[in-house]
Amino acid sequence: MLFRLFLLALLAVAAVAADAPRPGAALPVDPAITWGRLPNGLRYALMPNQQPRDKASIRLLVTSGSLLESDPQRGLAHFLEHMAFNGTAHYPPGTLVNQLQALGMSFGADTNAHTSFDETVYKLDLPDTKPATIKTGLTVMADYAGAMLLVPAEVERERGIILAEMRDRETPSFRQWLKLYGEMYRGTAIGARFPIGTKESVTGATAELLKAYFDEWYRPERMAVVIAGAIEPAAVAAQIESAFAGLTARTPVRSEPPRGPLAARESAIFVHREPEADGTMLAIMRLRERPAPVDTVAERRTGLLRDLGEAVLSQRLSKLVAKNPTGPLIAADVGSWDWLGIFHASIDAKVRPGRALAALPEVEQELRRLVEHGPTAAELDTARTQIAAQLDEQVLKAASRTNGSLTDAIYRAIKLDRTVLAPTQERELFAPLLAAATIADVHQAARESWAAGTWFVAVTGIEDLGADGEKAVSAAWESSRMTKVAAPVATAAVTWAYGARPGPIAKAIVTKPALAAVQLAKSGAQAQSTGPVDVVVKRTNFKPNEVLVQFRFAVKVEPRPAGWRELVERGFLAGGLGRHPADELREVLAATPVRIAPPRFDDDTVVIGASCLPQDLEVCLQEMQAFITDPGWRADGEAVAKSAWLDELRAEATSLDAQLARRFQALAVHDAPHRRSATLEEAEGLTFAAVRPWFDGVLRNAPLAITVVGDIDEQATLTLIQPYATVLSRGVLGQQQSPVSPEGQDRQRLTPAATPEDLDLATCQPIPAGVHRFAVPGTVKRALIRVAWPATDYYDIARTRRLGMLAQVLDERMRERIREELGDAYSPFAHRHASEGYAGFGYVMAQVGVAPEKADEALAALLAIANELANKGVSDDVFARVKAPVIKSLATQRQQNQYWLGSVFGRAAWQPFRAEWADTMETDYAAITAADIAKLARQYLINDHALQVIAVCEGVAAPVK
Repeated sequence: MLFRLFLLALLAVAAVAADAPRPGAALPVDPAITWGRLPNGLRYALMPNQQPRDKASIRLLVTSGSLLESDPQRGLAHFLEHMAFNGTAHYPPGTLVNQLQALGMSFGADTNAHTSFDETVYKLDLPDTKPATIKTGLTVMADYAGAMLLVPAEVERERGIILAEMRDRETPSFRQWLKLYGEMYRGTAIGARFPIGTKESVTGATAELLKAYFDEWYRPERMAVVIAGAIEPAAVAAQIESAFAGLTARTPVRSEPPRGPLAARESAIFVHREPEADGTMLAIMRLRERPAPVDTVAERRTGLLRDLGEAVLSQRLSKLVAKNPTGPLIAADVGSWDWLGIFHASIDAKVRPGRALAALPEVEQELRRLVEHGPTAAELDTARTQIAAQLDEQVLKAASRTNGSLTDAIYRAIKLDRTVLAPTQERELFAPLLAAATIADVHQAARESWAAGTWFVAVTGIEDLGADGEKAVSAAWESSRMTKVAAPVATAAVTWAYGARPGPIAKAIVTKPALAAVQLAKSGAQAQSTGPVDVVVKRTNFKPNEVLVQFRFAVKVEPRPAGWRELVERGFLAGGLGRHPADELREVLAATPVRIAPPRFDDDTVVIGASCLPQDLEVCLQEMQAFITDPGWRADGEAVAKSAWLDELRAEATSLDAQLARRFQALAVHDAPHRRSATLEEAEGLTFAAVRPWFDGVLRNAPLAITVVGDIDEQATLTLIQPYATVLSRGVLGQQQSPVSPEGQDRQRLTPAATPEDLDLATCQPIPAGVHRFAVPGTVKRALIRVAWPATDYYDIARTRRLGMLAQVLDERMRERIREELGDAYSPFAHRHASEGYAGFGYVMAQVGVAPEKADEALAALLAIANELANKGVSDDVFARVKAPVIKSLATQRQQNQYWLGSVFGRAAWQPFRAEWADTMETDYAAITAADIAKLARQYLINDHALQVIAVCEGVAAPVK
């Protein structure tokens, strides 16, 4: 699971892929994409798209990464990526980010890059598609491709930022991957070529070394430009030719350095203890070298059959966990992929502390059961149904794909020499292959996946297997391999137990005067009320076939024991339903891609959200109602949730980031148990039995607002929801209120003329002033500083928006002063927090990470920035650069269903003025001035009132227990 997630994040191999049509290719190419190649070898792909509207995303792929580095160049591919922002032919040092901000692009969100083992990718998300804007974007990309200045002084300054990034990323997980890759890819250069490099190589990097790498590997034939957005391909193709035609190779072509062959081994056992990890992972893999397969219908069929078998095995392992909730296995993930000429078949499992040796035979024998006996008919039908539903969903949501996701999928496909299929083409290809797939086909594909190569078995994490750990794992492996496994027992298909409509449709919909009034009417939303249940629905046309559903419960703001929130968030869905365990739900609802999110707690509400296709809205409502009226609270859900939670809490003892967040939160809320995170000791004592009476009371009796936003017919949706609202308004679990939390009274409903001040918000103390320093044990020398200046709550929306802009100004000044000028930090940041449940509670917060010896200097710099803003205000230049991206982002924000659900209509039944807030958003933000920000800075950025928390790790590990 963790291993596969890491590789997916690292490689991001797309499900669809691409290059220009090849002679005799059996696969069709997405006709929406325009392909081209310049005489110098640079390729391009252009795709019109409108997500978000009137914008575009550009990606420059360079098929060079850390595997092309020589030993003295280790880390220089990544270093070079940083240097692209520090001076090019058209943008002298210190000017690029400012000019992009002035156009409306924010640093990090809209202008970014990454380096991997075999690629470097530069990213721009343009604020509009005017010819001048596209020209600027392509000029920037062309400079990245061939015109970096690599000024020695800039190299020296950027060195500190990269060392800070290296320090921030040296986590327990990263240390495990370093060790794991070294052993897993023994014989190759992969394990010694992590893109971040080494401290020694980064310290020794020079402009000359960087230029040598740049000249050797940044070549036009190794590059591709991909653009998706509101573009006219012919016009943009001409702009690409103009920007990149002059790009030439600066050195003769050379062969790539050899990666080395994968060590020939029948099996390999690897054990690595990482005391600061957040659990123990077990990996069972088959590795073998093979050239990347040619992308054909036959190869796609083989991959599909593998996917079917892996879905079956994943489901079996999930059932194994559910059957034995206190057993050694917590969760497992199954997958296979090609990368760097190596085929991987993998099971990655999280195991209970101290139980790795017991988990190994459980996983190995379930794998062998599939390989030796194949799937059952029912298992294959479920897997087939799941994949078919995913293909249908991709077709229906084709017009909702974002510019960024499309450019990313296309550039990866170019790199992998695969074909991009449109969602309809993909379904047309796979639907008959799915229908024709037999048990024998899937069985054969599973055998072939696991038939050859090195068996690689790894146990990594907190478990201490002692000096003879590898021998113990080897013995467990060999013993399990000698154990015979029986064929799987065929089981009958399970049907959805909550499918009947909950009651007759009411003859009339009762509409509240407050909700029928101007605010919601102006916004186009419709509403209804049934007792304590309010319903608001809003049709949008931003994302075709996307529907978002939210059930929001109003919870009394009052004390409760620490950890109740965390256990519910982690365990509620894992407990399944009364009539269906969680693992069975995936089977039962395989044909309907409804996604229920875990409960989320705000200060004064609990939210359970979901997404679905319009055609699945009724099933979504059925599932949501089932979780409210008949939650399972099963032991396996509690065991899984508690295991993962306790592992994380144990690992937090040596996590500087976690300890800073924990200490800051406790100080800010004066250690109120229900507003801070639970300690390890508190979490260990919590059970479903403790939290269930309280949360059942919320579900039974709390005022409820149901909101549906997206591609819907509003009146039909109101009619569909009515019987569910009727049942929920009756309190089907009983009318007794919870003795712990009396939420039964109706939520205060405001009249159309009500103001935020009419809200009956809870009271609390503001964050306290003071300086708090503490030490954290751990192996990486590092310091984190967080400073928060007391502000106020959410409900003066004009002030809240301006406080957010003040935080953006603070963030920008930190970037300029602490990151760019001092070169001491990788990612300093600032943001604004404003409570929606506590009157007057909020703050503007800033955080920076540095070396321990620079903690006081960084704190002083941060306070000096705040003091300067409070006393001198903000310069017109800085304010303009900060404001432009914010203004440009508002249109995109309005095109997101999540914005309308979360910020506007989710609370609109109780706070109808939120619709008016949405109406005024653009005009109000446009009206913000530098003087407004200066006034707020004088009022709130008072260092004597600030909460200052400094956490330091001196590189001393905690004692091993």
